Amino acid sequence: MSVKKMSPASRMPARRTALAVAIAMGFGVSGYVHAQSTTGTISGQVPVAAGESVHIVGGSGFDRTVPVDKSGRYSITLPIGKYDVSLVRDGQTIQTKQGVTALAASAVAVDFASGEGSSNAKNLSGVTVVANAIPAIDVSSTTQSTVITQEQLKQLPLARNSAAIALLAPGVVPGATADGTGPTGEPLVSFGGSTVVENAYYINGFNTSDPISNSGGISLPYGAIAQQETLTNGYGPEYGRSTGGVISQLGASGTNQWKFGGAVFWQPEDLQGTPGNTYFSNPNVTPALAASNSAYANRTPGNLYDYRNDNTAWNTVYDVYLGGPLIKDKLFFFVAAEAARSATETVSRNVGAPHEYHNNFKDPKYYAKIDWNITDSNILSITGAKNTHEFYGDTYAYDYSTKKAGAFNAYQQSTKDTFNLGVANFTSYITDDLTLNAMYGKMKGTYASSQPGASSNPEILDSGDQNPAYCPTANCTNDQITNYSNNPNHQSMETNTRLSLTYKLGDHTLKAGIDNQTSKDIEDGSIPNGPGYYWDYGYMDPGNPVLGTDPNVSPYVAPSPNGYYVQKGIYITTATVRVSQRAQYISDDWQVTPNLLLKLGLRNDQFTNYNPDSEPYVRLTKPQWAPRLGFSWDIMGDSSMKLFGNAGRYYLALPTGVALREASASTYTGQYYTYTGIDANGIPTGLTPLQSYGLTQGLGVPVSGNYEYGQPLDPKTVSSTNLKASYQDSYVLGFQHQFSEFWAYGVTGTWSKMNNIIDDTAEGPYAICAAALAQNPGLANQQPVNAQAASMANCGNLLNVNGSILINPGKTNTYKITNVNGGYAYASVSPADMGFPQAYRHYYSLEMYLEHVWDGKWRAKFDYVWSKSYGTTEGPVQSNIGQASTSQSATEQWDFGQLMQYANSVQPNSRKHVFKAYGTYQFLPEWSLSGVVTLASGAPKTCLGLYGTDETDPVAYGNSYHWCGGQPTPIGTTGYTPWLHTIDLALEYRPEWAQKKLAFQLQVRNLLNEQKETAAYPSYGATGAPNVSYGAPYVAGYTTVESPRVVQLGVTYDW
Repeated sequence: MSVKKMSPASRMPARRTALAVAIAMGFGVSGYVHAQSTTGTISGQVPVAAGESVHIVGGSGFDRTVPVDKSGRYSITLPIGKYDVSLVRDGQTIQTKQGVTALAASAVAVDFASGEGSSNAKNLSGVTVVANAIPAIDVSSTTQSTVITQEQLKQLPLARNSAAIALLAPGVVPGATADGTGPTGEPLVSFGGSTVVENAYYINGFNTSDPISNSGGISLPYGAIAQQETLTNGYGPEYGRSTGGVISQLGASGTNQWKFGGAVFWQPEDLQGTPGNTYFSNPNVTPALAASNSAYANRTPGNLYDYRNDNTAWNTVYDVYLGGPLIKDKLFFFVAAEAARSATETVSRNVGAPHEYHNNFKDPKYYAKIDWNITDSNILSITGAKNTHEFYGDTYAYDYSTKKAGAFNAYQQSTKDTFNLGVANFTSYITDDLTLNAMYGKMKGTYASSQPGASSNPEILDSGDQNPAYCPTANCTNDQITNYSNNPNHQSMETNTRLSLTYKLGDHTLKAGIDNQTSKDIEDGSIPNGPGYYWDYGYMDPGNPVLGTDPNVSPYVAPSPNGYYVQKGIYITTATVRVSQRAQYISDDWQVTPNLLLKLGLRNDQFTNYNPDSEPYVRLTKPQWAPRLGFSWDIMGDSSMKLFGNAGRYYLALPTGVALREASASTYTGQYYTYTGIDANGIPTGLTPLQSYGLTQGLGVPVSGNYEYGQPLDPKTVSSTNLKASYQDSYVLGFQHQFSEFWAYGVTGTWSKMNNIIDDTAEGPYAICAAALAQNPGLANQQPVNAQAASMANCGNLLNVNGSILINPGKTNTYKITNVNGGYAYASVSPADMGFPQAYRHYYSLEMYLEHVWDGKWRAKFDYVWSKSYGTTEGPVQSNIGQASTSQSATEQWDFGQLMQYANSVQPNSRKHVFKAYGTYQFLPEWSLSGVVTLASGAPKTCLGLYGTDETDPVAYGNSYHWCGGQPTPIGTTGYTPWLHTIDLALEYRPEWAQKKLAFQLQVRNLLNEQKETAAYPSYGATGAPNVSYGAPYVAGYTTVESPRVVQLGVTYDW
């Protein structure tokens, strides 16, 4: 029998271990539990003796006794919360450690020695009691994770959303402004070089990620968050479908003690920092050009671009909660509600027709939880949650010369997105060594929208490109604000089932389970507003085709004699689709020696995406093995120094929204004209159709760059036959050292490589068609005309090759081609045939942290990350041009080979240096000061223009090539945005006369009122026709500068 030798560290005072638990909370996770878990683990070492056991009691009626093995070790998985842990020998309690906190997905060590040396220990009738005992460093952790507790959330000056909490973790940076927000209006974040659609979101173990685009997820009322775990790398095989990070929220539970409270927070507009104006900055718009062309008048560098000085914003939040026992020790409840309202008034850019926008938001959240201790060995928890994100507003004309709003223009489209969640978790301790966990849940989303005072006019787009001879102000528009509306019948439904068995066998903890999820997107899509079309103005140098280069190759639109043209555009799509995701996994946590732990896991994922006819268009059901390996070495044997690492493969599924463009019938066409006038509503007059080539050739025929003409799509031909799922391999090596009672530091290196991605291509009628004819000699003879003699576009039409096909970019893909005489032909196309480079993304990082834990006065953590994200792709979205959300895996980047020339570069979300610090200082018994500081180097700028030295548009994508002014411009060539310096502070007064249950708080976020640009407008234009917005802080409809200073006043009460 081996007995673990008691080290000097185990005899140190209890405060010595405070640092250790902070490291477990802020850095290490999972002993015998894993990411997104609703439980934690308490384990430890006791002196070996006969008749020993460990008794654990919690405030929610938890009461269990676990055995001690022959080497003196014990372990138990249990719901998060605070517990008293007692060593029992021959039925008598020998020692008790009180207030041990079980953290989400963490193994917390509670060791017992033969004599307790803590200054906090006292003897009560022969029982040694240690008050507020805090566990040792979690040497069973092999991953990177940050756990923030409810206590910290109440202190730190954070915006009240999951993204703000996640940004405290190393390697997490804000998503690009142009990426938009999640389904409930919360900001998005990027983990370790990944994009914002590669993350997973959980509430009490249920995956709440947006089923349509995987952009964010629903969250809890801020006051109901017991803990939020932000996992940046290395989670176990139980969980997948994420190549980024994980945000897991655990809601509060009722206990035997009644608790209630509330809070009010107010951000008055009068205390907001004044938003700064932005200015035109394109150096190619010279005074000479402005003098010769009125379209450039007052748009030279230094002229006002976006008047923001009078923009305003306010916000109010009301929180209440109540929890307690329904039946003592048996049945508990907790309920919480949050009502948030906000409003903004903003002025749009001085481009086209400026407006003043009045925007209103309502964001209520609700949460309820029931915990039932059926028996000492069986626990059932039922959670309900609801999020609503409502928007409504109106617009007014705006006069930049007077800086005043004018007449009412139109109501904005009103939206109300609501998500209802219900989830049940059941845990059964079948024996001391065998545990069953089961979870089932549903989440329903409804997406209501309406257009008050709907206009019958068509929307006018790009009015800044109107011919100044017919519209001198270049802003002739009308009261229509959008060309389409969301389908008001849109809904979503998601179910998630999880089942696992855990068995302890000697030094092994074995686990096996399933993880099944089904998502359904119901009647999703868009319906046209007004007359069913919009007008989009444009300009191309006279003599150059408006679209394409060859009049015999579709898509093509002939030159406009004076360069000015207008497009009559139509966009229609709606469908009901679903995704089925299945997974099985096994794992073994093997304690090889008392100081060495190995974690060995394997997961197998299967993904099937269905089209509107319930036919699979992507079937990835062959084994997709995802190994998850990790180790932790307790170097000194006293939990003061640890070396750890992990390696794993992570697969990413396609969300439901991909089918709307890739597997459903959609129409996205334009008819092109010249014009001789513009009426008062911005509608062109005197139209003359331009010679065009779409499905047919002729004057003004509809043209679609992606061949979206409303034709039904064969599910067997919308993706390559050898399509593989997106996946990423990640490797982590880290070291932690506690070098004094309150101080520790750590260093961690990370390398991630995305080896495979899925995106669509529009090369179908070109390279694919050519390969089909070359590899199937008899195919051309079966066509109604000689396809080989026709243009490649005509060949594509005859062979019914889709204009948008899902592929693995940078790999050889095989396609099914419809044979008009029946059956299919096959064609294999290499990356060289398509003009594509290798598809890859590499992320490297080195993190260093220094931490001081709470010593009764202050705590702080300082974190620095050097990183680089490099490759030919950012991932499934393009944040630099605002192609996120429903554009996932349907971006423009892999549509044509010309678009990918010079794509190998640093990626848009790469930030080389990021320093973070956060903490709290109790400078007087009733007063505390908390802060969060972030210093981040700038992001690389993007310049996209016309193709090649001659500045042409060979694939009709406009300013989408990595060329500017006839020069190659990989991302970062034109520089980086400025460094960002953000300081957020919170001052709290918690008076003794109110027993410190009442608190008054003042928060100031962005103390310096810094408002630097975070991204720049990427469209360059052409040498002879520069884009006036190029270089301005504006991307895809979003102003890309830091938000001004915000002051928040708050009052809270907790009983």
